[in-house]
Amino acid sequence: MGEIEHDAVLAASAAALLGEIGEGEDLVFVRGLGNIGDELIWAGTRRLLEQHVYREIGLDELASSSGDTALLTGSGACCRSDHEWMPRALAIAELRFDRVIVLPSSFDVAEDAVRRALERCKATVFAREPKSFEAIAGLCRARAAHDCAFFCDFAAYRAEGAGTLNAFRADREAPRDELLVEDNEDISITRESLAAWLEVIARHALVRTDRAQVMIAAALMGKEVEFAPSNYQELESIADGYLRGFGVRQIPAPRSVAAGARSNGRVPAPAYERLRSAAAPVLAVPPEGPARITSVILAHNRPELVTAAVRSVTAAAVPVTVLVLDNNSDDPTRHALCALAAEDPRVELHRSERNLGCAGGRRLATGLVETELVLFLDDDAELMPGALEHLLADLDAHPDAVGVTSLVVDGDGNVLHYGGWMTISEELASFTLVGGRLPFDDPSLAPTGPSGWVPGTAALLRAEALRRFPIDEGMAAYYEDNDWCHRVEQAQPGSFRRCREARVLHHMDGHRPVLSPFTACSEKVEKLLAQAHFLAVHDRLLDVDLLWLVPELRLPDGSVDTVCARLLLRLIAARGTDWATMAWLNGDLAPVLGRAQLVAELEREREQAEVREAALEKASGDIVLLEQRHQTLLSIEAGGWWRLRSRLLPIVRFLSAARDFAGSHSGARGGVR
Repeated sequence: MGEIEHDAVLAASAAALLGEIGEGEDLVFVRGLGNIGDELIWAGTRRLLEQHVYREIGLDELASSSGDTALLTGSGACCRSDHEWMPRALAIAELRFDRVIVLPSSFDVAEDAVRRALERCKATVFAREPKSFEAIAGLCRARAAHDCAFFCDFAAYRAEGAGTLNAFRADREAPRDELLVEDNEDISITRESLAAWLEVIARHALVRTDRAQVMIAAALMGKEVEFAPSNYQELESIADGYLRGFGVRQIPAPRSVAAGARSNGRVPAPAYERLRSAAAPVLAVPPEGPARITSVILAHNRPELVTAAVRSVTAAAVPVTVLVLDNNSDDPTRHALCALAAEDPRVELHRSERNLGCAGGRRLATGLVETELVLFLDDDAELMPGALEHLLADLDAHPDAVGVTSLVVDGDGNVLHYGGWMTISEELASFTLVGGRLPFDDPSLAPTGPSGWVPGTAALLRAEALRRFPIDEGMAAYYEDNDWCHRVEQAQPGSFRRCREARVLHHMDGHRPVLSPFTACSEKVEKLLAQAHFLAVHDRLLDVDLLWLVPELRLPDGSVDTVCARLLLRLIAARGTDWATMAWLNGDLAPVLGRAQLVAELEREREQAEVREAALEKASGDIVLLEQRHQTLLSIEAGGWWRLRSRLLPIVRFLSAARDFAGSHSGARGGVR
């Protein structure tokens, strides 16, 4: 594709976008979240819209804005690696605006949230490369156009340059293998401004990257460009569709797993060796015979960690099988799981074409279990040597127990949880955790014994109990272990235990940082939806994270405002999480969330009124005393002695003077001896 042909195609793309936008009187451009590369997209969008009158807002302002047409920024925020905000933003934009247009973006419709958002939207959705357009064409009103970064003016940055710029990803979305490039700089996160980002590219002759915007900018500046595959699959499609003839070529990914750099497919945690060396002696177990335990592991987009989890189970001395449910993972995870199943016949792999969540996935998997016992293990948790053997011995020694949980430790060796206790009242089901962030080998840590409930990170359970009390799929991705233990404990008090000798390392990987109030509110509302389901089923509140999620529900005495909590959760269940996120960000839930604050203010006013009343009472007492003194003075003034005062005063003065005279003469006589 020559420069003239490229300009013509780009002009046609701009015309398609502007024609769709039209001449709306109230046009709003909504920026998203991102790095410097995303700022290039925003700059190109502004240049595209330079003949329009429009408002520009950030994502956190979307819930309180409204108008004729909303333009949601183009991005990669509908891909597997990064889809935390765009599906929700699309839904809220459609609640607030008459029309919504999603500017050219990439899409992975295998991701459940992305597919659902596109299936139910009425928006016009632009794909920024052919592969994404083919994927969304049957799901929504799809159109195709260039990434808005193409509309930037790069004239000031076209220069020959010298040397090679290696600008491969180094953030959370980077491919998981080790980058074998010593002089790499991920300029999209190291540079502080778009101008500085562009200047770095301009100074070089060859640019090597796995970022779409770096590739586009470098190509349009006239650089030689080598791009490598990444977790975002659109680079090849953009290059083939829009950058032919620009000196852009694909290269193999410069990444590999260096020998000895990883253990069991993941970087060892700081406390890993200390935990392994401190393993309690393994009790006698039958080394052979049919497996009594099936370990159920749900896998989702964490290939290194699920590999370590599976191998920690198969390394146990007890006969065991591992049932891995691939909860609609990405390709790297799928390939890792297939390799595990191929290398060990004890590993049985099942794949779900949609993400069933933790509750749905575990319920499906336990329906496939044929053994006596089930070990639930998170895909980012790893059994330490002897852990499974100790769990089995403890459960065998207590046949009345339904389940036993492990001592679960973080990467620094501190206890995350070690069982806990449950308190049930008419209004609340409260759960606590034992451990208190103590070091795993702290002598004050409680010994093996009873527990009020068993967290689902690493727990050995009787399969019969899971059949009798099926996991409630309505709990979705959160609190399914609290709900299950609540039902079991209500029917069979004293069913659970904890085992200090069974140590488990929880890597806690995959928990993304909160990027903005929008994403924070969205995540919070999803958790509250699970709590709303618990309330609907049990008619009591689940007191887990409730005051942490909604501190506004805390009454002055520290308790939960149960009236407002019930109302809030029922609103979320009835109206849905999109509406709830919008209403929360827009302040529309203030009447519900503000009652506890109002109660606190009324309590403060009551205390202040009591202080004022005490002061008035004291003042009233002082007034009475003054009145009494006034009456005394009046009675004295009215009496005869008061009227004789003028006559008595001369006599008093005379007697005083006479006493002083007598004293002075007596002293003089005493001196003549």
